[in-house]
Amino acid sequence: MSNSKSFADYLSVWFSDYEPVDKNLHTKLAFFMSFIFFYTGLSIQKSRSWFFWEQPFDSLVLGDIFIFLSLASFAYLSYLYRDNLFNNRANIITTLFCFYIIFNFLEGIINFVFFSANWEVIWVNRRMLVFGPFFTSHGMEIKRLWPPVFMIGALFGSGYGSLGEKRRKFLIPFTVFAICSVIAATQNIRPEGTISYYDYHKTLYRLLGALFVTYASFLISHHYYKDAEEYQVNFFHQILTVFGVVIFILTIYFLDPPGEEGVSPGEWGGLFLNFILSSAAIVLGFGVGIALAFGRRSSLPIFSWPSVAIIETVRSGPLVAWLFIAYILLPDVLFPVWDADRVSRTILILSLFSGCYLAEILRGGIQAVPAGQQEAALSLGLSTTEINMLIILPQAIRTTMPAIVSNMIGLWKDTSLIHLLGIHDAFQVAKVLPAQWEFVGLYPEALLFVGMIFWIVSFYLSKISQRIEKNLGLKNESGGEMT
Repeated sequence: MSNSKSFADYLSVWFSDYEPVDKNLHTKLAFFMSFIFFYTGLSIQKSRSWFFWEQPFDSLVLGDIFIFLSLASFAYLSYLYRDNLFNNRANIITTLFCFYIIFNFLEGIINFVFFSANWEVIWVNRRMLVFGPFFTSHGMEIKRLWPPVFMIGALFGSGYGSLGEKRRKFLIPFTVFAICSVIAATQNIRPEGTISYYDYHKTLYRLLGALFVTYASFLISHHYYKDAEEYQVNFFHQILTVFGVVIFILTIYFLDPPGEEGVSPGEWGGLFLNFILSSAAIVLGFGVGIALAFGRRSSLPIFSWPSVAIIETVRSGPLVAWLFIAYILLPDVLFPVWDADRVSRTILILSLFSGCYLAEILRGGIQAVPAGQQEAALSLGLSTTEINMLIILPQAIRTTMPAIVSNMIGLWKDTSLIHLLGIHDAFQVAKVLPAQWEFVGLYPEALLFVGMIFWIVSFYLSKISQRIEKNLGLKNESGGEMT
């Protein structure tokens, strides 16, 4: 009897013992290849172009083969995690059902995004989506935005460079963003309604200058702070925080300088307005939250009672109701003192709403600080203010960092509600675009694009949160020792 093994036997042994060195890399590659195979198969079946190239194949059988390869990629994923996905009957049924849902969802997304949707409504109106109707019809006023763009680029590059990470983690994605920005800003744009005064050459030069400032600030800060001491990096971050607040104030000044004819906040719009609202509400809401958190814990009724009343009153109502209060009732309340426009009133309400939720988050972190910390600070002769600001608050923020970032992400998404007040934010513009005669009915494309922008920013903020948690030692149970 022969003891020789067949090729199938060797193949079976090899597959049973095969384990990739980097399972995460193989998982990402499997998802990516499944997407490419599925898109290629659908493009062949529908006789459509393959991304930007004309389709060289015209065979339904070949399209079926590529779709089968996409299924094979899913099969490879299940093989990589076979010990968890197929270890019992319940997991087998659940895995197969989930793969079926994911595969059909992927098919629907690819079919809509690449074959059914008409994205011309976004490409033609991209300036309006970013800056709003006023800056689109008054293109000469966009020059007011360039000084803040240069300063934000310097802040962004310096902040990333001081994290001490590898340069490619910043340079590769930012280069992709820079290329997309140059293409979007300099390609031909149809004037909407009136003369746009849009100079493509000046836009290109200014944009390249802002990108150069970002690259330079990143490389300089990375060179000086990649091996710096922790206290030096923290001091630099404090400077950047102050610089960020100054940039916000200067942005308001450049857009609507006092005593001059500028662009009033009521004329702002697009994604730019959403960024302004969220940035202002996060900064102001953080201050409100700290004040209310310590006020609620105060033993003095003059501080604790108003803090409790404000927190419970604001948290008891939905944000939409408070936005309508800001739009309808707040002008009569503030008019003798401050003739606030609707954007300023919206910032005020968003800051108060975010601050009340942040106060409860911080209060939980403050209560988690051991009492021995305060006693040790008292023995060193520190005042109550110094104890709260230098000892208790930093530890509370560190403990509650994930919840704080979640609150910020929620606030960024909540800015989309202001379209209910008629303010021309990105969602309001997206609702108006399909009213143009050449884009009638293209609501899914416009709303989906803006929704994806909100999702991308939220995802980016969550990744920043994970990096901060990692630097603070919050990724595992030994985080205290790591910090």
